[in-house]
Amino acid sequence: MIAPQFVGDSILAVAFLRELKKHVGRIEIDVISKNAGCLVFKNCPYISNIYDINSLNISLMRKNAYIKAYILKRSLSAAILAWRLGIKDTIGFGGQFREIFIKKVVKYDKTELKHELEHFMDVLRADYIEINSTKLEYYTQKSALERIKNCLSEKKKVIFVPCSSTPVKNWNIKKFAQVLDFMNENNYEVYFAGLEKEKAYCDEIILGSKTKHAKNLCGSLSFDEVIALISSMDLVFGVDSGFCHVASAFGKKVVVLFGATSISQWKPVNSTVISVQKCCSPCLSPKKCKQNYACMQEISVEKVISVLGNIL
Repeated sequence: MIAPQFVGDSILAVAFLRELKKHVGRIEIDVISKNAGCLVFKNCPYISNIYDINSLNISLMRKNAYIKAYILKRSLSAAILAWRLGIKDTIGFGGQFREIFIKKVVKYDKTELKHELEHFMDVLRADYIEINSTKLEYYTQKSALERIKNCLSEKKKVIFVPCSSTPVKNWNIKKFAQVLDFMNENNYEVYFAGLEKEKAYCDEIILGSKTKHAKNLCGSLSFDEVIALISSMDLVFGVDSGFCHVASAFGKKVVVLFGATSISQWKPVNSTVISVQKCCSPCLSPKKCKQNYACMQEISVEKVISVLGNIL
């Protein structure tokens, strides 16, 4: 499988791999991905090997004599990669001239208001593979879980995910600070998770609140430790991001803020979504917004606190 590279997409692809493994039995499945995708798939029990596309040796890979390639990554380069590996039986999404290199093309239409997980499963359906379950799943590394649990308090715990890889999805620092105080007033221990570059942003949220003891762990944990941290939470609150998909895979209560992106396509499974439905949503050109990202910035603190209060 030539897989996606982002956390959220990769979490959804784990369910794809589970259903594929049920069908192929002892046939081995290898995955090619990169960046965060490699980190996600390394814990997946349904695959034999994970290869980083950034360090791929095509000549050596061709010797594996793959009989089929499932191409979930929607890029021309992914389709060309399968061709370079000498794989003749290929199946994946059309578009961007990928049809030239893909034997069995699967329709991908964003206007269908279909979840990305269902798009992935359509690839299996097109190959006459029965889908028994679309339930998400993910796993913690035992050693990472033990390290995290030694650092957690006995209080109820919530993790804030205030940053996305796409900055246009971010909310407002002052509003996050007010929600932080609300969670503290309800006796929740608040943690922040993210990358090192997001640490300063989360520090600003804490400084703007009355809750100075919230724990900003951005950049201080390994990927496996962040996963273990999320699995230990009672609640996850944040913007549309990969870690919210991780939380939904663990069956956690998830409250997520949505703005420019499609809710029907990218909502974390079984999550509660808070959004302001603008006439231009979902946005086709989020980097060129003429309304100053009103779809995110008009989400009120009162609405968020009301939703969280009902869940608590």
